Amino acid sequence: MLACGQVSGDQSVRTGPYEIHYTAFSSMLVPADTASMLGITRAENRILINISVREGDKPAAVDVQGHALTVLNQTQQLKFSQVTEQTAIYYLAELINHERDWLRFSININFHSDHPPYVLEFSRQYY
Repeated sequence: MLACGQVSGDQSVRTGPYEIHYTAFSSMLVPADTASMLGITRAENRILINISVREGDKPAAVDVQGHALTVLNQTQQLKFSQVTEQTAIYYLAELINHERDWLRFSININFHSDHPPYVLEFSRQYY
């Protein structure tokens, strides 16, 4: 439905045996029926953060927590919800962005293994 590779701007990083895919995009890019099914609010000022983790060719369940900082260092906590499909597990969080801004994301990913946690950091500019 909303797997990471389908949205423009998808990036990935590798840590040990895990590949982390991440993107942040306008909630308006999510089809209305999919948004309704997932409980996503579609609006011009809403950004959706999508994280998925794979171990080899299999999706990996992880714990995801994080926040976003505005250019004025205002913090917005991100509340991630897990979505599980037959061939994918991904984590979604919504963020309200009222104006043009650079947002800096810091997301902690804790693996359900002996692998150490990973801090994913990235920035996006929204118009």
